[in-house]
Amino acid sequence: FNNAGFVVLPTDDPTSVSLSEFRLDKIVLGVIGGLIFLGAISFWAMVDVFRYRRFSLFSLNTKLVLILTFLFIGIGAFVFFFSEYNNDETLGALSVADKAYVAVFESISGRTAGFTTVDYGETEQHTNFFFTSLMFIGGASASVAGGIKINTLAVVLVAVLSTLRGNATASVFGRQIPESQVHRAMTIAAAAVMVVFLTAIMLTFSEAPKEFPFIDLLFESVSAFGTVGLSTGLTGDLSRWGQVILVVSMFVGRVAPVTLALAMARSGQRDLYRFAPERVTIG
Repeated sequence: FNNAGFVVLPTDDPTSVSLSEFRLDKIVLGVIGGLIFLGAISFWAMVDVFRYRRFSLFSLNTKLVLILTFLFIGIGAFVFFFSEYNNDETLGALSVADKAYVAVFESISGRTAGFTTVDYGETEQHTNFFFTSLMFIGGASASVAGGIKINTLAVVLVAVLSTLRGNATASVFGRQIPESQVHRAMTIAAAAVMVVFLTAIMLTFSEAPKEFPFIDLLFESVSAFGTVGLSTGLTGDLSRWGQVILVVSMFVGRVAPVTLALAMARSGQRDLYRFAPERVTIG
């Protein structure tokens, strides 16, 4: 439920990772997957669902969280299923039904929790690259998950789509999102991109002698920032400086988005004066 990803279950297989011994146990994966889902959608959304039980009565926040959560679970499962379908190290030896079930679990857990039934050191590069985007997004605001949060991405997407439609304001489901919130969402997203970029670049320099693939270093960087816990197996082999970089990234990823949002909310008072507007060429 807390999306921590720690596993203390005993195993006789030294090559076993996380929940790999339970990949065919639908009860275990179902229970853990359900708890991960609840922990990642936020307490706000859970209260809304249990209180009103009708989508039309949910708050805009809950509607966006649920829609994007199910959308990302579906897309993630689709990508994992077809990317790893013939990979004998991950899904290749399973039946089609088991492949689909594992793919759904990996999509739920891989975005926020870090539990896994496969070794991400053996997954295809395009699988890992796609899952970096899911880990970067993370769960919902006011949840136990990390990342920039689904709510942040939802506000950015609504603002982008509204602009493409030629609307002056960001609106969806008959509700307008305040311009101040749009600015905050874009600021958080941009700041997170910079943190991940800097983390990956610093790891590239610190681990240059070991010649790790960049996609693996990027995967570790995003996993650390999103406090997901997934790894391609590089963390233990990183230099001391590389591990310090990941520790700092974890701390920033866990604290910075919330701190930045609160700081911008407190400073959201009216300006005492405004400068003369002037257009800047874009696009």
